[in-house]
Amino acid sequence: MKGEVVNVQKGMYHVRSEDGDFFRCLLRGNLLKLEREEKSILAVGDEVLFERLQKDQGIITAIEERRSSLVRKGAGKKGRHLEQVIAANIDQLLVVVAVKDPPYKKSLIERYITSARSSGLDVIIAFNKADLGFSERTIEDSKVYSELGYTVKFTSALTGTGIDELAGLLRKKSTVLTGISGVGKSSLVNALLNCDLAKTGEVSLSTHKGKHTTTSSSVYYLPGGGKLIDVPGTREFAVSDTEGLDEAFDDITELSRDCRFNDCTHTVEPGCAVLKAVEEGRLEKRRLRNYLRIKQYE
Repeated sequence: MKGEVVNVQKGMYHVRSEDGDFFRCLLRGNLLKLEREEKSILAVGDEVLFERLQKDQGIITAIEERRSSLVRKGAGKKGRHLEQVIAANIDQLLVVVAVKDPPYKKSLIERYITSARSSGLDVIIAFNKADLGFSERTIEDSKVYSELGYTVKFTSALTGTGIDELAGLLRKKSTVLTGISGVGKSSLVNALLNCDLAKTGEVSLSTHKGKHTTTSSSVYYLPGGGKLIDVPGTREFAVSDTEGLDEAFDDITELSRDCRFNDCTHTVEPGCAVLKAVEEGRLEKRRLRNYLRIKQYE
């Protein structure tokens, strides 16, 4: 039977068959051995072949080749870093941030974008909790991301602002939903599904950080077609593949064309157009610093 992995929890894989039935599956011996050697070899969104054993139980016998994936760098033993596949066979990335509480980090958004573009994924940025109002910083940041070519939406699960527009962007596509805890991802999922399937949490008043409500990746099937893969909130995201770096930092790439040296590192060279842009306030110093960190150390 053919199916899709919709949830992964400690060696147990929940698979949805082509008929829409759900099975709890283990890995066949050869795949189990491979998993022990390479850690997780399956992610939500992977397409598999499996055998039905009894009732809702099965065993996965083969894994189909992925057409795309969102990957981050995970911790490895003895200084090695392993790639961690967040989700497989997806078309786009939806990054959710809150307009206010908890505060968002642009450097984290840039890392998400870099990984997405490395896999050829489109990017949507949702400034959620729009009912709380917008700061000048949020409005300015949204304009910057729009000018860089990313789709930006203001949304609110409470008032319904932007929900229909966002649903239209997700229709008939496979989308991975990411963002730190507390930004309202689960409430957004419930609004898109028009029901209460996803657990919702609160933001701590003392730390202004979200409490984890999503502990493992799950798949939600949208009413108009398409699916949404909700992954656990994370405050850090180490980029595994920098192939999408130039696209994620298109403004820096464009500026670098005017640098005096073709191999300019944008750190100390005379005639560096990128450093000049920083000095003149046309480029954010923080943005250049994040670009260099991803490029040099990841």
